Amino acid sequence: MKTIVTQGGIRTWLNARENKFIKDHFDSQELLEHSNLNERELYIAQNLVTKGVLNKDTANNAVSYKLNI
Repeated sequence: MKTIVTQGGIRTWLNARENKFIKDHFDSQELLEHSNLNERELYIAQNLVTKGVLNKDTANNAVSYKLNI
């Protein structure tokens, strides 16, 4: 388990899968497109949105995710 601090200063716990998801997808890029994810990754991304770690943006009928740290 790992903790991450969001923009609001809230410390949030991440499990191993969520931590690996963030390391794999957000080390090289800042914005993650919905169409580049499989079903499992979409589920993890939605859980991270619920926890406040990711921001979900819907613009021009395209969904993207951005880190909220």
